[in-house]
Amino acid sequence: MSLKKIKHMLEESEWKLGILLNGYDDLKTNRVKWISNGIYKNKWFADPFILDFDDKQITLLVEEFDYSIHRGRIARLAINRESWTITDCKIILDLETHLSFPMIWREDGHVYVCPENYQSGGWNLYEYKESADSLEFIKQILPEKLTDATLFKDGADYYVLSTYEPTPNGSKLTLWKSDSLFGDFSKTEEKSFPENIARNAGAIFLHEGRLIRPAQECNKSYGHAISFQTVSIKQGQFEFQEEFRYYSTHPKYQRGTHTFNTYNELAVIDVHKLRFPFLGGLYIGFKDLLVKLHLKKPFEIK
Repeated sequence: MSLKKIKHMLEESEWKLGILLNGYDDLKTNRVKWISNGIYKNKWFADPFILDFDDKQITLLVEEFDYSIHRGRIARLAINRESWTITDCKIILDLETHLSFPMIWREDGHVYVCPENYQSGGWNLYEYKESADSLEFIKQILPEKLTDATLFKDGADYYVLSTYEPTPNGSKLTLWKSDSLFGDFSKTEEKSFPENIARNAGAIFLHEGRLIRPAQECNKSYGHAISFQTVSIKQGQFEFQEEFRYYSTHPKYQRGTHTFNTYNELAVIDVHKLRFPFLGGLYIGFKDLLVKLHLKKPFEIK
């Protein structure tokens, strides 16, 4: 095994999903139903979005990562609500380039999905076809290397919010605007934050009359925490004010948390740890020391 592969393996994360039965309120009080992978021992799942649920089952769209393939794919997961275990995993989008963050957008009875695929050079719109259990390509929304992009609609206006190359984990959030989901989006605004909390951690949601944007806090590392920011819009201009910051409380997965999404009363979250906590921790600690001594540049992990 090459030195490069060993370094990559030591930095590699492993993710865990959690369900919040009362959404955002449960997150604040740490009432999380942690999900078991069941038979899927050689995989992890991250970037969850809720596709559907009933009294017996919750269905998610996620990034699926199989250690034998080493590339993100979009999967549909079924979670049993009695055992809180993943009972089925089906790959519904597999490309030669890495896929993640399958953002769901519902409109006029259709379910659209916009996964991150920055390695392809663009951000694309798909439609989820329930009968075929697959994603059908519709169009490219933007020819940009967007990272964890989300859609939002204010009145008749559609917005894309995202960070992108070359600083995906930084302090600048860019917004694009269109008068149609299928129209042309043009850059309308750039927002700068005083710290690295620009990258999305999920879609904007409504809670007790307030719009809230989950954002990744990447000051220490990629996906270190989630900054929940209230959103105000005046004459098409966006303002963000943090109201709550969440750090993982799982006893093993404490390296960070990356994604929070809601659908009706439910919410879903992911948390992560190093795949090899002891050796990986030593390696990351050594790298951090080199950064403090100004012998190495700070991290930049996508």
